[in-house]
Amino acid sequence: MNPTPPHVLIAGGGVAAVEAVAALRSLAGRIPRITMLAPEDELSERAASVAAPFGFGTRSPLPFDAIRKHAPFELHRGTLARVEPDAHVAVDGTGAAIRYDKLLVAVGATPRPAHDGAITFAGPKDAPAVTRALEATARLAFVLPTPSGWALPAYELAIMAAVELRDRGREPEIMIVTAEPAPLWVFGEQASAAVAELLRERGIALHTGVRATAVRPGLLELTGVPPLETDCVIALPELTGPAVPGLPHGPHGFIPVDAHGRVPDVPDVFAVGDATTFPLKQGGLATQQADVAAAAIAAAAGAAVQAERYRPVLRAMLLTGERPRYLRHAPTDRGQAFDEAPWWPPHKISGRELAPYLTAHPELRLEPVHPMP
Repeated sequence: MNPTPPHVLIAGGGVAAVEAVAALRSLAGRIPRITMLAPEDELSERAASVAAPFGFGTRSPLPFDAIRKHAPFELHRGTLARVEPDAHVAVDGTGAAIRYDKLLVAVGATPRPAHDGAITFAGPKDAPAVTRALEATARLAFVLPTPSGWALPAYELAIMAAVELRDRGREPEIMIVTAEPAPLWVFGEQASAAVAELLRERGIALHTGVRATAVRPGLLELTGVPPLETDCVIALPELTGPAVPGLPHGPHGFIPVDAHGRVPDVPDVFAVGDATTFPLKQGGLATQQADVAAAAIAAAAGAAVQAERYRPVLRAMLLTGERPRYLRHAPTDRGQAFDEAPWWPPHKISGRELAPYLTAHPELRLEPVHPMP
């Protein structure tokens, strides 16, 4: 009699969850039974949504049915409400219990407005507000509330706004206000210097090492320095963790993990992506975490794979309204900026499993596309 296959439950429906499913199937084949607990039945596009306010369209969401043909899994529609670790049970929002042998939590984080009076840009639903701001004024400030958050969208919005406003015959007055010590400093010295030069070329003022404290009519107030004059403030959100009942978490709700994605002192539970205490929240890093956790889960299920430690490599496609720039930073270098992608395939989402699948199915690619004239 064949033994019952181990049941892996993946909670979440974002890029980390989809990457984990694909990685598990790649590494462990049909050994595990995989269930995804997700609120929707498709992967919604977020990474390229910064292009939407500037007349670009986005590809359709990625249906899970398309992924299931490549990497089979069961779909349980719902959200993760709590975990009962001793019973190896996850409970969804309706109270239904789902037993697991391994649980991978990839539920993401919740964006919160950082400043009253600012437009908060957290994804596709905020694009219309940015579009209206561009129609109303050419004097805008783009704000990053923390030095360690994922800053790329603020730079993309500012750079593309400068291009768009000049195309409309208006001279922009655009600034970036960031708590970072240097622009996109997490990508290393060389990449940061290249971004600073790009901002100078576009006429974008840069204020680093300062935090915004309040948004007033016509003013952006800062810590320790005089306020800046601006007509509109567009800020990236602050993030709070999921604070899943039954799992450990810090004061901001994020779940601690080790170098393999395991949640300390909770057997058979892993967490990846924005839900964890890792400070940088970015889709590419989330997929790398998912690959590491999938390898550990596959090895435990009996697959002939080597569990690896998480060694993040930052990759980003910087949208500019013209030719994109590519940024990369590994632990062994000082960061680099490229005109051509130094990785393949060159997607916004650079997951090891997900990106090649999107290349093979161009109708599903999550990339901005310019509307037809």
